[in-house]
This record gives sequence, structure tokens and C-alpha cells, in this order.
Amino acid sequence: MALIAVGAVALAGLKQVDRREQCLWQLSRVGMVVIAAEPRESAAWDRVGQGRRFFLDVADWPKPPFPIDVRWFCCPEVGAPVVGRIDYRGPASPLRRMDRDDPIMADRPGNHGAGGGGNVVLRGGAARSVPEADPAWVRASTTTSQGD
Repeated sequence: MALIAVGAVALAGLKQVDRREQCLWQLSRVGMVVIAAEPRESAAWDRVGQGRRFFLDVADWPKPPFPIDVRWFCCPEVGAPVVGRIDYRGPASPLRRMDRDDPIMADRPGNHGAGGGGNVVLRGGAARSVPEADPAWVRASTTTSQGD
């Protein structure tokens, strides 16, 4: 019986890791679209909103190099994807004003549990999973926004 309980706990832990990795993949995929289009369409990004509005304005994004699935805006840790739900923070200012090392997208605090940190995408293109104490997560609190 104890072995079954240990197996169940291990399986639950693996599912949580899998959801966090899926979240990182989705956020990095969205980041790739932005990073790929940003240099040639820099001024066009100024028409896109900030924070949550950044994702809601996806129809106004400059020519993405590949299709975007709006379900990618839903963190798997939060629940099954629902079109229109936004689980990520978008840039708090226009992309052109942000530095290469600034997070431009990040999980909302709490997506991966209280104190769990989350995933961030830097303007330079790097996407990574970070703990709450990581400098990129701390910086994301000022360079990204979850408001409209």
C-alpha cells in the first residue's frame, strides 16, 4: 500500500513538472513570434497594448512568422485552456523602450503555486523557468504587467 502511495506522489510530481515545461514551451513560442517580428516591424508594435492587453491585441501583432494559437496564452498549471483567458503578464511599456535583458512576458505570480516563481521571456529571446528569488523574476515585476 505504501508503495502505491509513493508511486502516486511521484506521478503527481511528474505531471506538475510536465505542466511547467508545457507552460515554458508555450510562452517561449509566443516570445519567438514577437522576437522574430520585432526588428523588422519595430514601430508597428507601438500600436499593441501593454500588460494583458498585449495578448488581447494579438490580431494587431505585426505579421507573425507562424500562426499563433491563442490557447498558448493559458498556463497549463492554471487549468485547461480557455480562449480569451490570459495567464501571462505582457510588457509594461512598448518593446522599443525595453532592454535586451528585460523580461517582456512572464507567468502571473501564483501560476505555479505560491512562491513558485514561473517562466519568463527576455526581449533578447531567452526563455527560462526561474524561482521567485531569481533576478529575472524580480525584474519582471517592473517590466511586465498583468493589467489592461
